[in-house]
Amino acid sequence: MNYIPNIISSLRVLLIPVFVILLINTNYFLALKLFIIMGVSDALDGILARYLKCETLFGAYLDAIADKIMINISFCLLCMMNILPAYIFIIVLARDLIILSGIMINYKNGNKVLMNPIFISKLNTFLQIILVVFCLSFLNEMVNLTYMQDIINAIIITTIFSALEYVYNYKKNYTFKNIRYTTDI
Repeated sequence: MNYIPNIISSLRVLLIPVFVILLINTNYFLALKLFIIMGVSDALDGILARYLKCETLFGAYLDAIADKIMINISFCLLCMMNILPAYIFIIVLARDLIILSGIMINYKNGNKVLMNPIFISKLNTFLQIILVVFCLSFLNEMVNLTYMQDIINAIIITTIFSALEYVYNYKKNYTFKNIRYTTDI
């Protein structure tokens, strides 16, 4: 049972190329369904890891990597399709690179790299998933883009604040705060 959260995260990574193929081939309805499954799996793996008391550093990294690949590839494709403005992809990618740089610097300096996402980061990931679902729903002619800018603005705010908090924590502690392996960065 302890390996189930990691299997869920691994499946999310393996489903990303399928999602890309569906989106590129304009099979928007199946792409939407698959992305919703991947988004739910993002929450499910973390909940199960905590419930089963099987949180591991490997699982925390795997989940974070799965999230970042899923979101950044989705944003990139939606920008290329002129559904999302490029600046949102650039802002989100820059934040992820800032966090990755902090992890690499910590590791290089011999510090233990801890995975403990902050609340605003979890909110940020949730909003990013909602935005992709919203865009895919638009491609399926289920919604119009009336509220898309509001979601983008919320993502920009949470992205900037989470990046600043991670940088602050890095400078303050030279490692990310609190030892707790969890599943979202």
